This record gives sequence, C-alpha cells and structure tokens, in this order.
Amino acid sequence: MKKFYSLIATAMFAITSFAQTTIYSEDMGTATATTAISANTFQNGSPITYSGTADVRATNASSTTNYPEASAGANVMVNAASETFIISGIDTTNYTSIQLSFGQRKGATAANNELTVEVSSDGTNWTALSYSRPTGSGTATWAYISPTGTIPSTANLSIRFTGTNGTEWRIDDVKLVGTSSTLAVNDIKNKKGSFIRNTYVDADEIVFGSQVKDVKIYNMYGQIVKTSSKEGASLNVSELTRGNYIVTGTVNGEAVSQKVLKK
Repeated sequence: MKKFYSLIATAMFAITSFAQTTIYSEDMGTATATTAISANTFQNGSPITYSGTADVRATNASSTTNYPEASAGANVMVNAASETFIISGIDTTNYTSIQLSFGQRKGATAANNELTVEVSSDGTNWTALSYSRPTGSGTATWAYISPTGTIPSTANLSIRFTGTNGTEWRIDDVKLVGTSSTLAVNDIKNKKGSFIRNTYVDADEIVFGSQVKDVKIYNMYGQIVKTSSKEGASLNVSELTRGNYIVTGTVNGEAVSQKVLKK
C-alpha cells in the first residue's frame, strides 16, 4: 500500500510541476566582421533557420553593463526600411504564456519603437508585438526588450524584425520562455514495461498489455476523471477530452502508472 501511494505521489508531482522553461535562445554567434545572415554561423542549427536582408556585425557589441543577459558577441544590424531579420523553425508546441525577450540597440536618431517585431505560425500571416524602450529618441544604447502580445503555440514559430526607415537597430540575445503544458516528468516509470500499449490514444479505448484492475485516470490538475474496478484488457475513454492524463492501475498485485495522450 505504501508503494502504491508513493506511485500516486510521483504521478501527482508530474502533473502539477509546471515551470517556466527556456524554449529557444540565440546569441548571434561570434562574427568578427560584417557577415550576411545566410553566411553567419549562429548558435542554433537545424531545424532553426535564419534569413533576411539584414547582416551580422561585430561592432557595437552588447554589454552586461547594459543588460545582464548580454552575450557581448556578434549582433544583427537592421538599418534600412523593409530590411528584415527572420528566425524560423522554433517549436513552441506544448507551451503556454510564451514570452519573447531580446537585446536591442537603437541609433541615436531612432524613436523608441521604430523596429517592428512580429510572429507567425505559418510564415505568411504575421502578428505584431508591442513594446516600448526605457529610453526615447536621441539616445544610442542597448536595452533588454520584452514585447507584449500573443505568441502562438506551434511547431514552426517564426519571429521577424523589420526596419521602418534608415535608422540603425541592433538585435542580440533573442530568447523565448514559456510554461510547459505537458507533464514535467518525461515518463512516469512503468514497472511492468507494457502497462499501456497505446499511450497515444487516437481512438476511444486505452489498451492494456495485460489484465488490469482498479484503474484510475487523473487529469492535469490531479483530479480523478474516471475509475474502473473491474479487471480487463482495455478501457473505454470516449468521454474524456483531448489532453494528457496519468493512468494508474494494478497488474498482478503491483501498482503501475503511465502517461497517455488522448487525441
């Protein structure tokens, strides 16, 4: 019995342990001269891609005296109307409350938000984010920006920075964080190895690897949403909505637990 309650506690810990996670981080590499976006060696590789008409510079590097997150290496410069820097291929699936932040240096003649920042889930339709800098026009300095707006949960997020005039903008230390909406523990240990055969439930039944009894299903809030005391090799879950669940049960007198995703 003690072992069973320990297993339940592990499942509940996995369900309730949501945390802010770094989804993506980019420091623009270590260019020593002006380099085209397509030729630069960025911190991240495939499936992340980088494109646009801006370029990478080694001058006017960010500094921790400007913001603590500064990497002090290369940065991307946007200094013409319609000049762009685009980051694509970021997987934000299973994250909520996604927040973008980045280091930004503006030219002395620029206003505080003339560089537009947009996000897209398909690379075609773009949604603008809003931001304001702590310093206005007439000041050329780095600042750490955290725009407001909705950033979608998608398998292929793109971020686009676009110049609106001929003034200079520098971009560095782009970072995305979010709250994981999946279980914090990758896999609840399955002591039998074959407790549930179809952990990806795309029909209306959970299929067990052997006869199971005393089945309980918990939602992401730790609430029991279905029970079955009858021993069987499957369980109908047609009434459950799409999402992640923890399934517990007893196999040959031993408590087991496993995560499932119902589609």
